Amino acid sequence: MKRAAETIAALLMILVAGRVAGAQPAPVPAAESAPAPAPPRQTTNSQSRYWVVGGIGFGAARTGCPDCDPEGVSTNGRSLLVDGGFRATPRMDFGLEVAYGSSKLEFDAEPIRTTFVMGVVQVRPWHTRGFFFKTGMGTGVVGNLYIPNSPVLDGPLTTNTLALVYGAGWVFKREERFALQVHGTHHIAALGEVTLEDKTSIKNVVNNYWNVMVGIVFR
Repeated sequence: MKRAAETIAALLMILVAGRVAGAQPAPVPAAESAPAPAPPRQTTNSQSRYWVVGGIGFGAARTGCPDCDPEGVSTNGRSLLVDGGFRATPRMDFGLEVAYGSSKLEFDAEPIRTTFVMGVVQVRPWHTRGFFFKTGMGTGVVGNLYIPNSPVLDGPLTTNTLALVYGAGWVFKREERFALQVHGTHHIAALGEVTLEDKTSIKNVVNNYWNVMVGIVFR
């Protein structure tokens, strides 16, 4: 009887243990991890860093010197401009400028043709705005040179000279691939000393061009 009682007690313990184990909650499967968010798309600027400007304008010219008439002789004429360069920073560009101006200092005189080839720096104080100013330095090729109120020059009447430029303008719709640009510039050709037909010379001769131009910008 004692063995039978021990056997029954052991079976009861096994049965109770099984019931307790069955009552325990089943382990909850780990939640599937949410997919990692996609990395933010890098916004690319559709504009190129490189740009070209071509324009036409109208300006006034004046050639003067310390010994010439203080008022000088000013006339007007057409001008052309081609600029090309690249954007170094959001506020600064570097480029090359080729500008051409033509004017007459007398009604029947040959036109004074001046071609400027210059390195330029263009600065935008506010990179989200269209306003800019520019400055540059290079060389000017002056042809058919004529000094007002002075004796005739000794030929050839073409000379190369140190040239400077400064100006300011505005670009409309500057974020577009094609944009409209309006600007004004002052080109200075420091001719220095020129020789007359009688072999005397005039010193510190300066040729000035003031231009207002309209151009198309392509980026």
